[in-house]
Amino acid sequence: MSRRAARRHVFSLIFQLEFVKNGDKDALFESYLENHAEKLPDSKFIYEGFSGVYQNLEKIDKIISENLKAWTTDRLNKADFAILRLGVYEMIYNDEIPASVAINEAVELAKTFCEDDSPGFVNAILGDIIKSLNGEKPC
Repeated sequence: MSRRAARRHVFSLIFQLEFVKNGDKDALFESYLENHAEKLPDSKFIYEGFSGVYQNLEKIDKIISENLKAWTTDRLNKADFAILRLGVYEMIYNDEIPASVAINEAVELAKTFCEDDSPGFVNAILGDIIKSLNGEKPC
């Protein structure tokens, strides 16, 4: 399975977090795994991405919020928000993925799963985040 294909599953899990806020992330992942077992021969990348976003959710949401201009996170389309969360996680917390790749992959997800203006919106927000970090990765 390619990382791009695996990333779609990570996005799906992050999207579902919005609807099970007080849920157990491991239970959500296990349920997802059971329903998609035939499509997930190697679930390590998927679990690491999903778990990484979940563990850093408060920090990730704060970074996104600080870079929204005239918006708040509660006004964001849920799919856009999930993609931004994944993009920020990959840019900041995953040293194996260059920021440019994380942004490109987020834009590709937005092209597939979101409205027509979402890819540009996602690209702009993630680009602003990279600029605001000045190359430093917060922990």
